[in-house]
Amino acid sequence: MNFDIDGLFLIGIGYLMLLFAIAYAAERQLLPDRLIRHPLIYVLSLGVYASSFAVYGAVGFAQHYGYAFLNYYLGISAAMVLLPILLTPLHRICKTYRLNSLADLLSFRFRSQLVGSLATLFLAASIWPLLAIQIRTFADSTSMLSSSGHLAFKGFHFKELSAFGFCIIITLFTILFGSRSLTYKDSHRGLVVGLAFESAVKLIAMLLIGAAAVWSIFGGLDEMQAWLTSRPEVLQALTTNTQADAHRLMLVMFFAAAVCMPHLFHMLFTENPESDNLHTASWGMPLYLLLISLPILPILWAGQAVGLTMPSDYFTLGVPLHIDNPFLVIAAYIGGMSAASGVIIVATLALASMCLNHLVLPVYRPPGQEVNIYRWLLWTRQLLICAIILVAFLFYEMVPEQETLTDLLMISLTGGAQFLPAVVAVLYWPSANRTGFISGLSTGFVVWFIGLLLPMLAGIESIFSGPLNIFSLAAEQHWITVAATSLTLNAAVFVLVSLISDTPAEERSAAEACTLDDLNRPSRAALNLQDARQMKLRLQQVLGESAANQEFHRALEELKLKESETRPYALRRIRDRIEVNLSSLIGPSSARRVIDRTLPYTENIMGESEDINFIEERLEHYQSHLTGLAADLDSLRRYHRETLENLPIGVCALGQDQEILLWNMSMSDTTRITGSDITGSHLSGLPSAWAGLLQDFFISEDLHWSKRSIDTDRGLRWLNLHKTESGIMGRDELIVVVEDVTENQLLENELTHQERLASIGRLAAGVAHEIGNPVTGIASLAQNLRYDTDNPESLETASQIIKQTQRITTIVRSLVNFAHTGREDPTQAIEPVHIRASVDEALQLLNLDSTAHKVHFNNDCDDSIWVTGDTQRLLQVFINILSNARDASPLDGTITICANADQERAHITVTDQGHGIDSTLKDQIFEPFFTTKEPGKGTGLGLALVYSIIRDLRGEISIESPVTERGVGTRLHIYLPIIEPQQ
Repeated sequence: MNFDIDGLFLIGIGYLMLLFAIAYAAERQLLPDRLIRHPLIYVLSLGVYASSFAVYGAVGFAQHYGYAFLNYYLGISAAMVLLPILLTPLHRICKTYRLNSLADLLSFRFRSQLVGSLATLFLAASIWPLLAIQIRTFADSTSMLSSSGHLAFKGFHFKELSAFGFCIIITLFTILFGSRSLTYKDSHRGLVVGLAFESAVKLIAMLLIGAAAVWSIFGGLDEMQAWLTSRPEVLQALTTNTQADAHRLMLVMFFAAAVCMPHLFHMLFTENPESDNLHTASWGMPLYLLLISLPILPILWAGQAVGLTMPSDYFTLGVPLHIDNPFLVIAAYIGGMSAASGVIIVATLALASMCLNHLVLPVYRPPGQEVNIYRWLLWTRQLLICAIILVAFLFYEMVPEQETLTDLLMISLTGGAQFLPAVVAVLYWPSANRTGFISGLSTGFVVWFIGLLLPMLAGIESIFSGPLNIFSLAAEQHWITVAATSLTLNAAVFVLVSLISDTPAEERSAAEACTLDDLNRPSRAALNLQDARQMKLRLQQVLGESAANQEFHRALEELKLKESETRPYALRRIRDRIEVNLSSLIGPSSARRVIDRTLPYTENIMGESEDINFIEERLEHYQSHLTGLAADLDSLRRYHRETLENLPIGVCALGQDQEILLWNMSMSDTTRITGSDITGSHLSGLPSAWAGLLQDFFISEDLHWSKRSIDTDRGLRWLNLHKTESGIMGRDELIVVVEDVTENQLLENELTHQERLASIGRLAAGVAHEIGNPVTGIASLAQNLRYDTDNPESLETASQIIKQTQRITTIVRSLVNFAHTGREDPTQAIEPVHIRASVDEALQLLNLDSTAHKVHFNNDCDDSIWVTGDTQRLLQVFINILSNARDASPLDGTITICANADQERAHITVTDQGHGIDSTLKDQIFEPFFTTKEPGKGTGLGLALVYSIIRDLRGEISIESPVTERGVGTRLHIYLPIIEPQQ
């Protein structure tokens, strides 16, 4: 059965156009989002692992190596089994630091551009044999199906032309699939959906051909079993073709391919936005490989049964040709082409990104600042795609025809497996260093190149197929010896050199960032910046204005920070985020160079002081990933952190550069500055009063300060300050404890004042007795004068003298009464108190203060009201209330005191014409130390004392404000039990 070349061309172009249309529809969200983001779509996209080798070469693999062909499917399945300890940690690292390739990962871990460049070169050398397989299978299958191919098969002219045409078409589609524009998205959703479709196509094609092999060639499963029973040598060959050691080595190599080959690394980590997808892939991918592997042996047996003369690598195409079923032939052709195109597209995209980041950018930068760096990167990447596929075509041309697909695959996998020791070290060996890695990788690749690649390209016998054949294998299986030798030497040199050489501090820091169940703990270094805007200006010098602005604002948006940010902690986070984002564009090494040059730290970035705030933040996001002892330790950390936050005393931690590392809730209550606003700032970022106090205490040699005053927006405050003598756990930081003793200080002041008043009261009582005798004498003389003369003027003078002496006596008696403290037990205060008289006495005392501004008092109390109380204590109540009302009233204002009574209680009101009290403060007006007066003009204890006295007298007190429609005035309501006066 032959097909016209034009027909095959249209079939191929039509299929690729369909593939691109699906990808385009996914990118433009023309397909349902639920479908695009379904985890099974991602699982099917991983089917890119099953390259055209899985469609064609796997049959030849089974013929030559027997059941060992299953290692092709078991290797990546084993990687899925190790999901928690291998794939998930790698995914976390790649997503956290925007590492898009294995070269990026190794360059980040070993902090070396040379590492990234060598990894890129060696990975390119490893992947080209695999790309050659894809080109060869397409060219061979096209040649077998077309009449032109049969005519020119011997001269290879048609195959070369079809292979070159295929490369041109795939180059175009690779650019369209993944390099039409630069994107910051976690994945190319169109590419993922397109690969999922091609995986479904080749799976369906393989299942259909397998079914045809069973039912069309053998007639059914029973008939196939009967055929196998009659030919026991067929089954025996499957078990004897490969040694046990080779079986295990193959499994290791296919396992390594899952994380080391560029196209698989790209799909597992770069194109995977969610780690949850890996959990679905852990069972979905093995299931997919199981299904696609089922037809391999039936196809092999069917080809042997009908005596196909073509190489067994192409039995998948030969069986449909033998059946003469055009539909199955086209299905096999499209399945192989679909698999080949998927691998080339993904591998080329991954390799182009690595070449750009680690080969081009280190030696060539965009000329001038005015160049649009994004456009330059895009065009460069597209040129690299063309160059990579061109090299792959030239490699295909150089490969001798006698090399089987299995030989090419093993050469490719052996090269890729050289990175397995480094991948394991990234996660589990922090002591590994770049010197050991470069030495081990170079040793392994030299063995690989001499033992496999060079003999294949030069057409000579490998040195490992002769005396160095340590496994005594057949000549065509000498790759097993090369693989074992190269991997062993690679790992041994890697370990040995790492042990005997020093690991730089920056590598140790990167190792901590990559080690499983560990977090990056960056140093708390300083930036020579005043605010975040300066970052943008400095970046413009390297990236140009447009790119710098875009990267700067992108970092701010991701971190939810403002352009005016000045906190050192925030500036470090913005810097690190810009570096991470640039890593996704130009690779970690180039990004690090750009950032270190434009935004350098002023102190050693690898210092001893770690950024504790960053660690806390990362732990909050990482909590769900912690298990076992790590989870218990995190719970303990949270407990102690919560305890520290809720301590009833202010605590703050300061670095030696005066950066604020901790600011607990009590500190926020004391300063009225929230921790989220100030943590990570410099002390100078605090309001001037607090900044000055804490900075002075920070540099002071004293460990304790007592009763230091500070003038704040809340008035004068008194504080006790304490600090640690040295750092904690060897850190260059100290803890400052701030105790607000304002209430105690005010209470002490009030007690002192009360003691002074008591002293004055005692003095007044003594003075009253001393004044009383002369006043009594003067009054007696004035009385006598009234009887000794009839002179009207003298009589009037005597009356005035008597009147004034009575006034002196009243004032002195009031002072003596006020000096008395009242009864010690207020519950015994059962004496009747005349309200109007008590108010008059309070007014008389208030009028003695000549310095107070003048107001008018109206005593409108009912003269018949008597209450149960204590005369001295109620006098103190009225003095405090009326004094506050006078202070709140305007000049010449009026204060009215009214008293009415019902059958049980007296209702006393004091109304002023002041500015009133804010409704939000009414609940606090009777609290101790609360005052609305200016600092120094009130202690906040007067109304608290009034409230206490009224409560002791079994009364009630409340406040009403405002009392007029204009929103002014305050009225105080007092309720006291009434009592009948004794007759």
